[in-house]
Amino acid sequence: MFISIRTKLFALLILANALMVVLLLGFNAFTFNRSFSSYIEQREARRMSVLIENLADVYEDRGSWHWLRNDPATVASIVRESLNNFDFRGQDKSNSKGVRITYFEQLRISDPDGQIVFGRALNERKITWLSINNDDGKLIGKLGVELNNRLDAQVDELFISRLKLQLYLVGVAAFIIAGALAIPFSGWLVKPIQRITQAMRKMSEGDFSVSVDDDRKDELGRLAADFNHMATVLQKAQNDRQQWVSDIAHELRTPVAVLQGDIEAAQDGIRTVDDRWLANMFAHSERLNRLVSDLHQLSQSDAGTLSYRFEELDVNNLASEVVAQFRTSLAQRHIEVTFKPDEEPMLVDGDAERLAQLLTNLAQNTLRYTDGSAAQPGKLQVEISRTAETIQLIWEDSSPGVAAEHIPRLFDRLYRVDESRNRETGGSGLGLAIAKNIVEAHQGHISAALSNLGGLRICVQLPPKKES
Repeated sequence: MFISIRTKLFALLILANALMVVLLLGFNAFTFNRSFSSYIEQREARRMSVLIENLADVYEDRGSWHWLRNDPATVASIVRESLNNFDFRGQDKSNSKGVRITYFEQLRISDPDGQIVFGRALNERKITWLSINNDDGKLIGKLGVELNNRLDAQVDELFISRLKLQLYLVGVAAFIIAGALAIPFSGWLVKPIQRITQAMRKMSEGDFSVSVDDDRKDELGRLAADFNHMATVLQKAQNDRQQWVSDIAHELRTPVAVLQGDIEAAQDGIRTVDDRWLANMFAHSERLNRLVSDLHQLSQSDAGTLSYRFEELDVNNLASEVVAQFRTSLAQRHIEVTFKPDEEPMLVDGDAERLAQLLTNLAQNTLRYTDGSAAQPGKLQVEISRTAETIQLIWEDSSPGVAAEHIPRLFDRLYRVDESRNRETGGSGLGLAIAKNIVEAHQGHISAALSNLGGLRICVQLPPKKES
């Protein structure tokens, strides 16, 4: 059975307030009973003060309490004279056996040692003993008065009844107010959750543009902010995916369209099928194959299924081998190479094949985009060094450079600085994206900046091999 959080919060608040009201009423009743008992005792002591003085005077005259046993009438007379304003109506009691006991019989007098000299001990009653002292302050006896918290005056009874009624009314009012406040409070507390729930339903339908207010300064505000961040990330991922699919379709459409056009031209007899035509078709198919291969490798890298075989290797040696492979091609493009390895071995835990692919992509970019001529050759400088925490490889070439606004997007997939660049000589736009994935798989960092030589500067930082 589904029970909403709002209902649970409302029930919890009502229960908590009801418990608080019950505890408050119980505490008030307990403290009132104790205070009322003290009030009764003090009132009875004030009432009996004249009786105590008269009993002390009689004791001084007769010298003992022995006369009390044989002269109860005198006791009654003393009591009536002492309590001349006391209303004796309704003061008679019945003991546990149902025998009627007068008010005088409820009084007791004891000697200083506690021996009863007048009256009977009734264990089921509460007895308060008041001291009887002579003029010198010496204890000569005690007066026992039965107290049962009974109110003797209608005014007292009315006061107590009204006080209890007021307490009950306050308790009921507090309960009603708590319930009235619990309804909007629970709604206010749950409202952000409901908004997030509605937004999540829209998000599940593919609408990632939704957002919720996150102006609250509590955990629900943080939850709303995190939800908005998630929606933004998902929206960006959706846009990137759509752009990715669109770019792939565009990249594949061009070589396929060229192939299709050349084949149709050959079928119509417009183009002659000779070795040159076949070589041109082979070049188109090779470019298409490279693009598909790069896409496949990039998808494997994103999915984490691209295999890496890590082993100890020297970045100096690896970079030297790659630079040596491209020296001839670079020389043919009139690009001078300067290689500066570090004097010490630059050991890392890495995959030699993947890191060689990284450097190969950088070399191919230099070949494609660096200008060079016999009169003014281009330049490539590769430098390896150690920083405080990393092994650093700097790859920078000469002009043409890249505008500063393009630098942050150079590692995006299928991104080209010049959209009109000839696809026959340019790359697929995936080389630097693949390079970034390779570096990150090695727990490293790659960045781009403008080169002092006039072209592009790529900085690769890899963690050094940990000493065992």
